[in-house]
Amino acid sequence: MRYYLIDNENNDTIVDLAKSKIHRRDLMEFDFSTLQENKTHINDQKIFIRRLANKYFTSLDGIQWHKIAKQDLPKKMLNINQVYDLYRGFKPSGLSGAAEGELITQMPGKVVKIMTEVGAEVSKGQTLLILEAMKMENEIKAACDGVVKSVMVAEGDAIESGILMMEIDKNS
Repeated sequence: MRYYLIDNENNDTIVDLAKSKIHRRDLMEFDFSTLQENKTHINDQKIFIRRLANKYFTSLDGIQWHKIAKQDLPKKMLNINQVYDLYRGFKPSGLSGAAEGELITQMPGKVVKIMTEVGAEVSKGQTLLILEAMKMENEIKAACDGVVKSVMVAEGDAIESGILMMEIDKNS
């Protein structure tokens, strides 16, 4: 599963986690890789996650364990001295380096449903499109108030990452 971690300056870290081994019901092992500047960096480290007394702990070596702070996922993630906004499977429009009124795909997927049309008034946070990616339906929401300027995709389209799906003229 792909996770997007966005800091307060809109810098992002992309992490792909893959469950590689279940040791027992309360202990799992994950492989992870990071994506930076369109290059995947495979880490040969494993991450161990353990559940004990309804609390979660993490370890890099399976010996020394650190308690994970209780968090309201998928909204925030705390890492020592940095708080990140956390998005599972997709990154909302306006956070992708694109203009606030541009909806650009962050991963390959299939357009399941378009919930607006050219000329429609939309509000910030309104769901405009449903994109199926990695067997999950993701709501793609408007990052600003405005009017839909153009829709470049159709329901059923299979699209790659980095494709402009929709443009919104932002209200001043």
